[in-house]
Amino acid sequence: MSGFLAKLRIITLGNVHDLLDKTIDLNSPSAVRQYVRDIEDALDTMKDQAVTMAGTVRTLKREKGETDLRIKTLEGTIQHLVAAGHEDVARPKATELVRLRQQFAQADANIATAQNSANDIDSAVAKLDAKHADMVARVHELERLDQDTKAKNEAARAMTAAGKLLQGGSNISVDDVESRMRKQNDVAQERFSRALGDTAVQEDADTAAAVDNVLAEFKKPQIGW
Repeated sequence: MSGFLAKLRIITLGNVHDLLDKTIDLNSPSAVRQYVRDIEDALDTMKDQAVTMAGTVRTLKREKGETDLRIKTLEGTIQHLVAAGHEDVARPKATELVRLRQQFAQADANIATAQNSANDIDSAVAKLDAKHADMVARVHELERLDQDTKAKNEAARAMTAAGKLLQGGSNISVDDVESRMRKQNDVAQERFSRALGDTAVQEDADTAAAVDNVLAEFKKPQIGW
C-alpha cells in the first residue's frame, strides 16, 4: 500500500509542478486561455485524487480499528485455550495473531503515508486554485485591454474622418453664405410684394365696376315716382 501511495503522490504532484512551472506568454490572450483550461483540467483531476486519498486515510483508520478488535478477540481466545490445556488448538490462532499484530503495526505507517499524500494533494489543489484565479484575472485584463484598444481605434478613425470633413469645408465663409441667403430673401420679398400689388389693383378695378353698375341702377327712371 505505501509503495502505491508514494508512486501516486510522485506522479500526481509531479504533473502539478510541471504545470505551475510552465512558461507561457502572458501577453497572449489565446495562450493564457489555454493555460487556464489546462489548470481547470488538472484541478478536476487533483480534486478527485484528494477525495480518493482522503477516503483511503479513512479506510486505513477503519481497518486499523477492525484489526485491533480482532487482535483483542483472538488474544482472549488463545488465552482461554492455553489455560484449558488445548495448546495444539491455540497454535494456529497464535499464528494468525502474529500476522494481525504485524498488520496492525504496519497500519500506522500506511496511515501516515496516506495522510501525507492527502495533505500534499490538498496543498497542490490550493496552489492550483490560486493560480487559476490569477490567470482568470489575467484573461479578463487582457480582454479589457483588447476592447479598450478597439474602442480607441474606432474613436480615432471617427475623429480623423470628422477632421477631414471639417477641413474640407474650411474655405466656406459663413458670412458669404448669410449674405447670399439675404439677397435671395430680398428677391423673394420683392416678387411677393409685386404679386400682392397686382392682386390689389385687380380687386380695386372689380370693385369700381361693381360700384358703377349699382349707380347705373339708380339712374333709371323709377315708375310711380
